[in-house]
Amino acid sequence: MKRLVLALSLLLAVLGLPGLAAAPAVAATPTAGQSLTVPVEPVRLLDSRRGTGGLVGRLGEGETFDLLVADGTRVPRDATAVLLNVTATGATAATDVRVYPAPSVEGEPPLVSSLNVVRGATVANLVTVKVGRDGRVRLRNAAGEVHLVADLSGYTTVSTAGGGSSYVPRLPVRLLDTRTTGRPLGAGEARPLDVRTAADGAGSGVPDGATAVALNVTAVAPTRATDVRAYPTRTGGRVPTVSNLNAAAGRTVPNLVVVAVGELSRVTLRNQAGTTHLLADLAGWYVGSSDGAAFHPVDPVRLVDTRAGAARIGAGQVLDVQVAGVRSVPAPATAVVLNVTGVNASASTDVRVYPTGAGAPPTVSNLNLRRGQTAPNAVVVAVGRDGAVRLRNTSGSVDLLVDLAGWFAPTGDGWDISWPQCTAAGSTSSRLPEGGAFSVVGLTRGRPFADNECFAAQWAWASSLPGEPSVYLNVDAPGVRDGSGTNNQVWAEVCGTGTPTSECGRAYGERVARYALPTLPTTPSGGRPMVWMDVEGPYASGPFWQTGEGGVPTNRAVLNGAVDTLRAAGYRVGVYSDRRDSTSNDWTIIMGDYVLAQTQNWVFRAADTETGGAMCGKTISPTGGPAVMVQQQPTSTGQAYDVNHLC
Repeated sequence: MKRLVLALSLLLAVLGLPGLAAAPAVAATPTAGQSLTVPVEPVRLLDSRRGTGGLVGRLGEGETFDLLVADGTRVPRDATAVLLNVTATGATAATDVRVYPAPSVEGEPPLVSSLNVVRGATVANLVTVKVGRDGRVRLRNAAGEVHLVADLSGYTTVSTAGGGSSYVPRLPVRLLDTRTTGRPLGAGEARPLDVRTAADGAGSGVPDGATAVALNVTAVAPTRATDVRAYPTRTGGRVPTVSNLNAAAGRTVPNLVVVAVGELSRVTLRNQAGTTHLLADLAGWYVGSSDGAAFHPVDPVRLVDTRAGAARIGAGQVLDVQVAGVRSVPAPATAVVLNVTGVNASASTDVRVYPTGAGAPPTVSNLNLRRGQTAPNAVVVAVGRDGAVRLRNTSGSVDLLVDLAGWFAPTGDGWDISWPQCTAAGSTSSRLPEGGAFSVVGLTRGRPFADNECFAAQWAWASSLPGEPSVYLNVDAPGVRDGSGTNNQVWAEVCGTGTPTSECGRAYGERVARYALPTLPTTPSGGRPMVWMDVEGPYASGPFWQTGEGGVPTNRAVLNGAVDTLRAAGYRVGVYSDRRDSTSNDWTIIMGDYVLAQTQNWVFRAADTETGGAMCGKTISPTGGPAVMVQQQPTSTGQAYDVNHLC
């Protein structure tokens, strides 16, 4: 059953310095689909206990409620996502609450959760949720009945007119720990926190002009059931009638908070009842420019569920989750928004989430669990080495669920360059674009066994850009048509001069990958780059592919041999080919109707009048996998280099 409300009651970047990354030297302008975040003074939109927002009374078992959030008043109609602190209270049974975009077509709810609550408890969690049909988001209760409260702390929008901010992630750092500095907060006490200074007195990295911060706030052992409120510090400002954190007496409870920065770069933390210690850990900050990363909301999707065949995470063990370069998140992404749920902990523990390759685990936590407890917490975490993030369990064992809500990537578009940009044939120097968000660099010189002479110079430049650089690798199935080229010689070694087979095609593909592996570079974070397989042609001058009867199976075998070899070596692999709706589609000619639903696509051949954003909105994937990046060539953009847009 669904309940509908018709009116509103109203979110430097590669591993580097004090926590992460340097912003681009020249601020880029957000392009199509890139959202900036607008933090707001917290305001209550929904409270079913009072009928605020149109929901009167508890939400029943399996019942949904659609809340209009983008009404053009507090949240503009073009908002792409909202940041809601959602609280469940007065549950009559153990349940989970799911928050997701109101769907255009009715169907099953997504297999994710936003909030887990036991009977009688009050639990809150920050939810970053994409705005759905008619500006609404949907809340669904799984079991029993429950009251729901939703407080707005910000929204994201593609408009640059509203003073939106971009995000700068960093390694987590503690700003406040009242157990070691100061004293616990008393009943009704409000304490300002300078977000520019860490708990040890060092600088936190937050600049003077930051507009908001992402904090993990933890209440430790309150003497009474209480709520904690986080809001910008204002002289004479009122305490907002919202809450961020709800904790029972004696419990340790965290919650992520995105809060606007107030006067003197301060935010205020206020305790409602009893006394409680507070921890505040910084995950990143927002700046009122395009120097950081833009947000891309997604329909929520589950990335990991260790209950489904994987082992529980034991004491001191880690779980690495690839988030960039797989599914719908492109490799240049700098941070992701996750909902992490710990299930049935065998002992009291904490879970820490941080970028892979960051060294020792941070001395902060994201999730605190009691024995037997199931609880979630939202996490904004920088992407680390190999496009992954790491989750570490401290004690006992626990199952972990990881759900994706969106990702951040540097604002603006990127480039791709290769041997045509070398300053001269055989030169090791290159002509290079200025600025840009990221780049893809060609490892080979148009053919799989010919080196791009100026690759080293191009890769060094690409590594200086905000987004992680990646590589593309030429691949073909030349047969006997390619004269005396090295690729033809390799083909002759494995396939001879007769009719090729799928077996020899696979062997050739494996040789292509083995030739590339020793020369593949290291990313700035110390990992392995995303590798794009260039599948285009067949053209009269190459690259050559097999045609006629048996040609398609042989071509597929070549691709599979190369991809499997690269993946076995730990590389993320995607396909570069032309758009599905082109009049003569290269992928179909070469690979037939081959579907690679889990493989990312980088798509080329835009119409001269079509922008990258317009391409992303169409069914253009040649392989059936997600189209995460589109290329516009100079004839279409007027640039001197190929332009690439993240979808």
